[in-house]
Amino acid sequence: MKFLNIFKNKKSYMCPLLNTNLHFTSRNTLEPCCSANIGPVLVSSLSDKKTIKSFIKEKQKFIKMLKKGKIPDGCRNCVHLTEYKKIENLKIDKITLNHYTQCNCACIYCTQGNRTIEKIKEDANKPVLFDVLNFINELYDNDLIDTKKLYIDFQGGNISCLKNYDEIINTFLNRGVGTIYIPTNNIVYMPVIENLLKIKKGEICTAIDSGSRETYLKIKQVDKFDKSVENIKKYIESAGNDSIIIKYIIVNGYNDNIDEFRKFIDLMIDLKIKVIVVDIDYRDIIDRSFTIPKHYYDIVEYAKDACKKNNIDLGIPPYTKSVLEKGYSVK
Repeated sequence: MKFLNIFKNKKSYMCPLLNTNLHFTSRNTLEPCCSANIGPVLVSSLSDKKTIKSFIKEKQKFIKMLKKGKIPDGCRNCVHLTEYKKIENLKIDKITLNHYTQCNCACIYCTQGNRTIEKIKEDANKPVLFDVLNFINELYDNDLIDTKKLYIDFQGGNISCLKNYDEIINTFLNRGVGTIYIPTNNIVYMPVIENLLKIKKGEICTAIDSGSRETYLKIKQVDKFDKSVENIKKYIESAGNDSIIIKYIIVNGYNDNIDEFRKFIDLMIDLKIKVIVVDIDYRDIIDRSFTIPKHYYDIVEYAKDACKKNNIDLGIPPYTKSVLEKGYSVK
């Protein structure tokens, strides 16, 4: 009886990201997820000219391993790992496009590291490592995409610097997509974004990180605060404010004070923004040595109170919420 119980109590696992996500990276690779936590379990170089179909087939091995209760090294301790649940449809429902790094500002917290105005100029004509459209079309051609649910997440540089952004977006629109999410600094006004917002197929997120031109310049290292705000207003006038998210990343020593955040909230009220996100500069929380200062909590509490009074939805990313609860970063 005890011998039989060993099999009876054996757990099976799954990962929703591994099942239905794809991540195109600026390292010229294709990965099954962009968990920002651990892994990924599978990395395939796109220079090998592998087909999407072969990558999907390779990914199935790890899905089967988890189902049998074997956790691959690249998945251990990942927050996305969960108990097995049967899913009928394993078509791709999220694609992260992180295959380009070009940008027209130099945020001091940029994950590309040590961005400067000189680096911006250097990157301007830097070619994208591969043409992601070939792979996207292959996915559609082989019926590997859930065209109604598909969520596109542009996570590279700034989309206005990606030379074929309009062709990529229109391919998704023409072949079937649910929502296209675009983080953008809004320094450049883009008609294709206006159209996405109008037809309710897109949402944009802009990290202004300030309520004033002076603080914006210190953090972004470009004097484009007024232009960014002006373009946000234009999108709202043309397509409404339902799908526009504004972010405030708390940066130690720059905008981590109530006065600056109050200016930011006042601007959000003036713009009639419906959703804001408060986050923390990840450079400070990637290890346990950084203790979250008390005034960070004061800003978050002020945000909660101000958003409640002004009917604004407040978002705090799960990882940041965990950090705030523990008082330091948890790897």
